[in-house]
Amino acid sequence: MKLRTFFSIFFLLLVALAGGNLALGVFLEKAQKNLETSHRELQSLTTLAEDLVFSSQWQTRFARGYISSNDPRRVEWYNTIEDILNGKVARPKDYDSGYWDLVNGGIIPPPEKKSEGAVSIEERFLSQNVTAHELNKLKEARSFLEKVVAIERAAMHAVNGEFDDGAGTYSRKGKPDRALATKLLFSDEYRKLNGDLTLRIAQMQNLIRQRYAGRISQEQAFASQLFEANSYLNIGLFGVVVLSLIFLRNRFAVRASHLMSVVREIGSGNLAAQASVFGSDEISELATTVNTMAANLNVAFDKLEDKIKLSGKALSDLEIERSRSEKLLHNILPAAIAERLRGGEETIAEVFPEVTVFFSDIVGFTELSAKLGPHATVNMLNVLFEKFDELVEKHGVEKIKTIGDSYMVVGGVPNRDPLHCQHIADFALDAQSFIMSFAEGLSYPLQMRMGVHTGTVAAGVVGKKRFSYDLWGDVVNVASRFESTSKPDKIHVSEAVKVRLSDDYVFLDGGTVELKGKEATRSFFLIGKKTQMPGVLEFTTPGGAPDNPSRLRRDTPSFVPGFDRRA
Repeated sequence: MKLRTFFSIFFLLLVALAGGNLALGVFLEKAQKNLETSHRELQSLTTLAEDLVFSSQWQTRFARGYISSNDPRRVEWYNTIEDILNGKVARPKDYDSGYWDLVNGGIIPPPEKKSEGAVSIEERFLSQNVTAHELNKLKEARSFLEKVVAIERAAMHAVNGEFDDGAGTYSRKGKPDRALATKLLFSDEYRKLNGDLTLRIAQMQNLIRQRYAGRISQEQAFASQLFEANSYLNIGLFGVVVLSLIFLRNRFAVRASHLMSVVREIGSGNLAAQASVFGSDEISELATTVNTMAANLNVAFDKLEDKIKLSGKALSDLEIERSRSEKLLHNILPAAIAERLRGGEETIAEVFPEVTVFFSDIVGFTELSAKLGPHATVNMLNVLFEKFDELVEKHGVEKIKTIGDSYMVVGGVPNRDPLHCQHIADFALDAQSFIMSFAEGLSYPLQMRMGVHTGTVAAGVVGKKRFSYDLWGDVVNVASRFESTSKPDKIHVSEAVKVRLSDDYVFLDGGTVELKGKEATRSFFLIGKKTQMPGVLEFTTPGGAPDNPSRLRRDTPSFVPGFDRRA
């Protein structure tokens, strides 16, 4: 049989098997689409449940933000979240867990309060064909959410001096009570209600997942059956090909064997081998092609070897330069930011709602550096900043920059950290202890001022040729001004810092301080951790004078680290 006749028969068999394969492929694609639809519906319902979670979390943030700042925008955004859940305001586009981060950071404007197209979360669930049991869990979650909202509203009204009159309204007026508001939002009852809310949402999600598990399992089983049938059909196709190859081998055994031996020699590296096959059929044409290919490969390999030598050297040089670039990048940027730049991000800018910023500088640095001279000054700064760098690593905070004798550190950037304020406080206390110990062995006076503030910042990478990771925002300015108004060897902190740390740390009332460009504000001095000062319960001063720490409670020890009785 000639090759033409053989291939005609082979083609008919191939078309028949391919047609069956195509039909199975259509059914398999339909089954896969059904499976994808089930997964999409499951994801949609899960996402709706998550809306309740992040809405509750952001309402908590705005309520707590309002009682610490009295910013009316927090109340407005708080109400907007509730209106979106209740179907009074249309759900914005791209409304997810990061949406209010952008609004809070001023990146995007607050949502427009349009009622057109507004749908409550219950209606959205019902549109997804949920079961009665699942809907019941949603109602339970909504019930707990309403109780959480009631506590948060009571706290926000307390800050305004508005209290429940017993009829469910806040018409009873009184003195603003921030302490009561803080107590409400950090109470055991409030935490338990949030826990119950999260539990009901998790139970609802489990019910949804269980319901879809059976449906998805059936669809996967049907798709597997189709795939199995398709596999058998492919095996049939493979068998036809194998039988055809066997026929070709037996029909053209001698010439094909000789040709294969030549191909093996070429494959083993003998590119000078030539096939001696004569005739006018396809085998002879193949032999001619193989001979030509071997000759061309011989020439190509000679050229390739030269190129490999050149590319090897270039690759080695490139690797050296890459290592240098990576080392330099990690020295000037946080590791996470450096990795994002290496990953291809061109613009890195983010808003961090909760961070703590630390500033320090040396008291009388200009006069001290003039007295010591450049070499001694640089040596002193190296000792101080090397130790500070060690403390940065120890406490998991991020060094932003140094300018002369000023050292700037931030907690919660670039990796978000719920304990950012505690980590900065521990860093500041260790830095204070080191400075005071280090200064004892010097022949000249060395003291540092430190300032700490917490709040929202924007952070990002600036520069194209010389990268710099920096922070912006009012928090940075206020922290710097707390540092500049601090007393020597003291840690000067804002009231926002004290609110976050008062459970675990000891503070001295610093009285009212005037900050440049700001209204007079209360300030405090961070003294130490309560676990390290078990006898110190509080500092009391006669007549409320914050600058006279000489009178302590009876159970206060005579010495407090970082506390100078002469201050």
